[in-house]
Amino acid sequence: MSRFFTHLMAGLLLLPLAAQADSWASLSAEQQHILAPLSSTWSNLPNEEQENYIAITKGYAKLTPEKQQRLHEQMATWAKLTPEQRQRAREKFTAFSKVPAEKREAVKQMVREQQADPASTTK
Repeated sequence: MSRFFTHLMAGLLLLPLAAQADSWASLSAEQQHILAPLSSTWSNLPNEEQENYIAITKGYAKLTPEKQQRLHEQMATWAKLTPEQRQRAREKFTAFSKVPAEKREAVKQMVREQQADPASTTK
């Protein structure tokens, strides 16, 4: 899990909630541009998640073009997940955040190895 993705997930889970989220059409043109990868699933996102994404748009302009692109890619990936997959990702993030900082790299390496060898997950 990249450091940027970890910060993104932390932002989604920890940012204070913005004003009540509304329909896609109620977002500003700039917010719609930033959140474009989520346009097709926006109405299905829980209000808290919409509010957290709206909060992320406030710092978007300060990101480098590379980080903006990565954020768009991560939003597109997130939008493709089922609600159950999203819940599982949140649970994994919460569990990972409880791992002491000095052990996190070892956990990341273990996950990388499992992902590289799909057969290891079926043992």
